[in-house]
Amino acid sequence: MTTELTRRRILSGLTVGAGVAVLGWNPGAQAWATSPDPAAGIQQIPALDGTLVLPADHAAFTEDFGHLFTRKPQAVLTPGSVDDIRKVVRFAHNNRIPVAVNGQSGTGTQDRESHSHYGQALVEGGIAIDPKPLGTIHRIGRGIADVDAGATWSMLALRALDTGQTVPVYNDFAHLSIGGTLSVGGLGGASQHHGSQADTVEWLQVVTGTGEVVKCSRHSNRALFEAVLVGGGQFGIIVRAGLRLIPAPASARALQYTYTDRAAFLRDSVAIMRSGVVDDQNGYAEPSPGGGWTYRLALGLFHSAPDQPDVAAVEAVLSSHATPGPTADMTYREWLLRFEPDWAALKAAGFWGAKKPWLMMFLGPENTPAYLDTVLGELTATQMGPGPVRISPMDARPLTLPNFMLPQSRSHEFFEVSLIRFPAPNHPDIPGLLAQNRRFYDRAVRLGAKRYLVGAVPSMTSTDWRIHYGRRWTHLRSMKHRYDPAGILTPGQGIFG
Repeated sequence: MTTELTRRRILSGLTVGAGVAVLGWNPGAQAWATSPDPAAGIQQIPALDGTLVLPADHAAFTEDFGHLFTRKPQAVLTPGSVDDIRKVVRFAHNNRIPVAVNGQSGTGTQDRESHSHYGQALVEGGIAIDPKPLGTIHRIGRGIADVDAGATWSMLALRALDTGQTVPVYNDFAHLSIGGTLSVGGLGGASQHHGSQADTVEWLQVVTGTGEVVKCSRHSNRALFEAVLVGGGQFGIIVRAGLRLIPAPASARALQYTYTDRAAFLRDSVAIMRSGVVDDQNGYAEPSPGGGWTYRLALGLFHSAPDQPDVAAVEAVLSSHATPGPTADMTYREWLLRFEPDWAALKAAGFWGAKKPWLMMFLGPENTPAYLDTVLGELTATQMGPGPVRISPMDARPLTLPNFMLPQSRSHEFFEVSLIRFPAPNHPDIPGLLAQNRRFYDRAVRLGAKRYLVGAVPSMTSTDWRIHYGRRWTHLRSMKHRYDPAGILTPGQGIFG
């Protein structure tokens, strides 16, 4: 044993990247071994194409986009192959070591981080998996793309555009890992038409919590397919996906309409969605300089020559309360990149790296006004910073996945109400904002609401999760026992304790 351990240590080196190479697990000490010790009964890790290290600098894997938690993994896996993930997850399963994929989203090396908000992708004392090395776009065919889960939506969309195609749903911030987004859903301005990004999946390759590599779809291993999508990382690690593509337009026109009457804004929002006259739709509430709130519809019309955007059809739907704002014509590529200056400005001003207690809830239209009375009646401009409250209508019919929990509603329509907070970097009361999130969450649940999995909701209990999943709870517990019996996957979600 010592000869083999020494050989592998020489091959991998004492240090790999920014950390010390792991040789095995010491079950007695419940810690990794970095040198041979025959007396300790070290369980040797399998040979890897990549590296498993004790990082010298944990910073990239201890916090996420919310910067509300610090959780330090014991080791970081930089996989050289899907087989590395399979081997390490099986090893972790056998030794009851928690594992989480840390999405490492971002535009480069300076802003890489998990894009969860409340420690969901962090793993105290366990193994963090960096998916970036598995970020290949393997093939873009007619109507489908074959991609690694570590690739980002922006990478895929821009590559697909070269073939005249695009992804059906695109995030505002699209430098997100595909696997991480599919694990929570993935919403954008076209979700009214196409559902979540997870609804556009044709097939998945998944590493389960027992270290099995399984390909699944709606037609094969469907139970796993439906458990993993919008599954919060609880049932398997998505390593590769087949994603639906649609023809890309050549151009886009961006329209804006503002309101001071909230009821009119909500009515017009639903009317626009029902009419189908726009391709992309979002709504926002923003603090007014003199107090109160201003409401804004942000719409996108896609077109290709010789067709032109039909603005008249949009304005025929809107009420007299809508005040037209600026418009902009751009190529579709420019549309995909239109928010990049906003992200750069937030980073330059220090907001990006500050604490951000976001909250995302879904409510039936009959209950949305009462919820907004609570939320907008309490929120202040200081608590929001430069971020808005997003208030966008949704159609439940394109949302086909059973893990995407829909709010109580008398119709197939509902509203997303999201607090996109960017408090000042020196905000004095982040704990107060988190307590406020909890009050808002409880108020929403009493109104029949459901949550989006990446938000910052403090003190979620097993009762909260059972209420969230309702009748699906028993099935999901069964799936957890089947696919992750040791309970090692993504413990930061806290769904199963």
